[in-house]
Amino acid sequence: MGSNYCYFYIHKMKNHIQQSVSTSLSTCSSRWRVIWVILFLSITPCLNLLSQSVKDTLYADAAVLWRGFTHEWSYNHRLNRLGSYIENPLDFTGFPFTATLCHTSATGLGPDVGTFSGYYSYLAANGVSIQTGKKEIPFSGNLGDMHTASFEVLVDAKKDYTIADQHTVVINGFDILSERRSDKLQMFRLSVSEGNYIPATGQIRFTIDAAFLVRCQSIECSVLSDKFEYTITIAYLIFSASAQHLFASEQSSHRVYNWDKHAETQGALATENNIQGVGNNLYASAALAFKSINITLDRPHWFISWHSAINPIRYDAQHGSYRYELDLLFKQWKSDMKKGSVFPSKSKFSIKRNGWAAIDGTVVMLQLSDGFVLNSYNNGAFKWTGKNQSANSDTAVNTQEIVFDTDVFLKDMKQFRQSRLLDDEKAKQLYQQYISDLAKLKEQRKQERELKKQEKKQ
Repeated sequence: MGSNYCYFYIHKMKNHIQQSVSTSLSTCSSRWRVIWVILFLSITPCLNLLSQSVKDTLYADAAVLWRGFTHEWSYNHRLNRLGSYIENPLDFTGFPFTATLCHTSATGLGPDVGTFSGYYSYLAANGVSIQTGKKEIPFSGNLGDMHTASFEVLVDAKKDYTIADQHTVVINGFDILSERRSDKLQMFRLSVSEGNYIPATGQIRFTIDAAFLVRCQSIECSVLSDKFEYTITIAYLIFSASAQHLFASEQSSHRVYNWDKHAETQGALATENNIQGVGNNLYASAALAFKSINITLDRPHWFISWHSAINPIRYDAQHGSYRYELDLLFKQWKSDMKKGSVFPSKSKFSIKRNGWAAIDGTVVMLQLSDGFVLNSYNNGAFKWTGKNQSANSDTAVNTQEIVFDTDVFLKDMKQFRQSRLLDDEKAKQLYQQYISDLAKLKEQRKQERELKKQEKKQ
């Protein structure tokens, strides 16, 4: 903690000197102005050097932690690709470093434009070792068959651990990618176990469990193929530490709801929860993450919205509790999707179907005795030109850089919120731009069809 206070003190000292010099230059004589300038030029490089030295050692490890996402199309689609995850550098070497928020999306036949939000936390800690990685899980077989998988993951540990150390594994995002064509989703389950240290090999071992069920149920499916092939990629973070520095508590939530063809499922179905850990101010800060995400539907469905997001409200170190909102939603249709979409010539064929959904989520609270957590989010927009294009392309991936520098620790919250509002406005402008792009694409395709008709007549 000493280096943290040292850095903040140096930073304040620099600001104080700058303010003093500015005031003095405007009030003192020309002789004293020269002296003040010489003094300022002499001291500032020393403070910068000392400040940089301390900045690099603020915390022993850091990462950007994924808290989920929301995804909205303008009309419903089959699942071709969908995902949200965060990529951190493999090794933490100090501040600053850049993580990447990735959002993936692709429809089947119909073009569309949509919006997304990616939720994350800046997290830094002393006494805690953080490791990042990802694992690809292939699923293939006959459409309509449920497939389950359990994979053991072995990760080389950064150092030797004792039997008393804990290794908490969390989901840092996922990506569902069709290798063939789009299908309707009926089940998606993903979870990670706790980790165990193997002294003989110096590795951390944990298990990823997954289940997946899709069907096509379109005319062309039985004609073309009754097979499916998907790759699910899971990103993860491992937090290793003794109980002195880290305490993990889990809480599972379950909700079941149904819908019909007349009453639209509302997006504001998030539930407020309170997770309990250890109090008495033993852990000054805390972060929330996913351990599992599960969606089961009564039958295969098109979808227009998907929410899997944790929204922190307040952490109470005295009582060791964290109040948060859990937003879990699968939405099949919305009222204006046929005529109010960005591509009405295709969305006029979209269909409303009644059904039910059972959605589960397990949230873990990571309490840190010497750490820092700042919750944030990014909004964005995406477009897909349809025509059953391969989802395994760069156009299906939207990336945004997240810079984790030491200025994050000193953020003025009012300024921080203002910055978020500006970013939100950019996302809205991008959404409008994509709508315009699809309108031009529609006109272009219309002209191409007319040209082909004329060529046939000739």
